[in-house]
Amino acid sequence: MRVTGQVIKQKEHFVFVRATRPESCEHCANSGICNKKDVEICAYNDIGAETGDWVTVDTNDDKGALLIFCYLFLTPVAILFLSYYLYTLFPYLALGALPLLAGYYLILRKINRTHPIKARVVAPAQPPADCNDLIMK
Repeated sequence: MRVTGQVIKQKEHFVFVRATRPESCEHCANSGICNKKDVEICAYNDIGAETGDWVTVDTNDDKGALLIFCYLFLTPVAILFLSYYLYTLFPYLALGALPLLAGYYLILRKINRTHPIKARVVAPAQPPADCNDLIMK
């Protein structure tokens, strides 16, 4: 999927692009999770775009993103229910959830470091005619 947006920030070889969510997102399985009008995309900067430039970003489909979302949201709920169950057995057993929370945090850090960014800036672009909402403030 290709979207056009404005570069709002640079960091090393990456840029953060603010873009309006495309119409095709309405049919996406993950649209309920990211139901926003504007999206911020972190993309690899192949063309040397700078802050304020309008660019076209190519985002590849990421099949693993749904699994990451499930882990991100469902694991803390499971830990909460498990700690409540352990609390009902014996209150001090609920402290057993602390190592689970630490493991959850460590796995999130590993995912953050190892999950590659698949978006790339592919071309400079002209600002759309109705870009009043996207112009940097």
